[in-house]
Amino acid sequence: MCSVTGVLIMDPSKYAEVNQKLKSILIRAEDRGRDSFGVIAVEEDGHVRSVKSLGRPSLNQEKLDGIITEKTRVLVANNRAEPTTEFVRFKMERDIQPFLGDRFIVSHNGIIANDKEIEKKYEIKRLTTIDSAILPPLLDKKWDGKLETLRDILKELRGSYALVIADRERPDRIFLGQNFKPLYMAYDVDLNAVFFTSLDDYFDVKPFDHVNVRKLEPYSVVEVTLNKEFRTLSLYAQPRRRALVIASGGLDSTVAATKMIREGYQVTLLHFNYHHKAEEKEREAVRKIASYLNADLMEINTDLFSLIGNATLLKGGGEIVKDRKGEEGAEFAHEWVPARNAIFFTVAMAIAEAKGYDAIVSGINLEEAGAYPDNEMEFVRMFQRLSPYAVGPEKRVDVLMPVGNLVKHEIVKLGLEIGAPLHLTWSCYEGGEKHCGKCGPCYMRRVAFEINGVKDPVEYESLDDQSRH
Repeated sequence: MCSVTGVLIMDPSKYAEVNQKLKSILIRAEDRGRDSFGVIAVEEDGHVRSVKSLGRPSLNQEKLDGIITEKTRVLVANNRAEPTTEFVRFKMERDIQPFLGDRFIVSHNGIIANDKEIEKKYEIKRLTTIDSAILPPLLDKKWDGKLETLRDILKELRGSYALVIADRERPDRIFLGQNFKPLYMAYDVDLNAVFFTSLDDYFDVKPFDHVNVRKLEPYSVVEVTLNKEFRTLSLYAQPRRRALVIASGGLDSTVAATKMIREGYQVTLLHFNYHHKAEEKEREAVRKIASYLNADLMEINTDLFSLIGNATLLKGGGEIVKDRKGEEGAEFAHEWVPARNAIFFTVAMAIAEAKGYDAIVSGINLEEAGAYPDNEMEFVRMFQRLSPYAVGPEKRVDVLMPVGNLVKHEIVKLGLEIGAPLHLTWSCYEGGEKHCGKCGPCYMRRVAFEINGVKDPVEYESLDDQSRH
């Protein structure tokens, strides 16, 4: 395990400042590697300068002085935390990353589990038993220096990796490759240099610094040049377009599921029966919706939330907040169930991975994000970013929100346009024979249909005094 680092220097006159920045990054990266560190700098003519040392960079800073000169164009570095499976009792310089081939220089974070198979398959010789050492000779033998072919070669690796690669024949560019191991990029405007490393904290960027930081996409290969060209290719296979929709039986998830079907996805509805007050009515609704949409249905029965207690949505959990119009219940998260959506998303992601779905889908929307933190679009975006680190290697489960940018009346409008079975949905927090008309979801539903000038197809308790006017 390691931290990998790279630098692409666009303004040679700033080499001393870049050198100081590099030292700062390597010292901060010690939390991912303390056993040894190494730096290989490639000059404009392909000549290399290197330093390798046991121990921490912070205790050997003088060794890093002057590694970057006015001739340096690209640099590759590594902080190593030696894995148990790669332990070398008496380490020599050849055991320290980055590893140098005839043409390519590689810094690797992760584990290559099939290094011996690759060595045998391609008749490769390496100077150390460390798995990462297989990479430069593999690239020397199989790679033509193009991004597209790098993607193909990396698909042969079994294990985990974040790679920083320099090409001695073309020191005007740097290559990155990763599966689920992280990589971050920072363009420093003042230094006119691009830095890469394993965690964004290592850049030590202050709020008003002239630095642009971005996370590189998991399962991708990237090429960055001195001309500020940025190319990226995905390592993922083309998805099969199978979606698992977290479905409550309400308007939002029903419109979301219908939209996915209209877009060509094979949809399965995933419904949770968690001892909530509307459990029976929601179960009845989601079964009818699944039949109408000709979609498969999975139901999960759980009493997990009974351990939490005191949530008013649960049976025996107290009174649902209601008022004459239902406005109060729509504008604040009175009926909060702790971590409900986080739990639903996590279970859905596990099922999706195990059963080969390409995406999990939610009816999260802009309207309810005003009251519920776990309905905010940012919640879904964070889960999407979490996904590559929550599923197994080479797996992909996207997290989608087809109505995430819509408010309730827009969701109803969309549902009418695409033929969603709105007449089968259940929105009320209560589980009566009819919608109560006074809780938050009932209020938003009623008004949403009114705005669209369409009669709500479900029945309410008496609404004589509940007009929004």
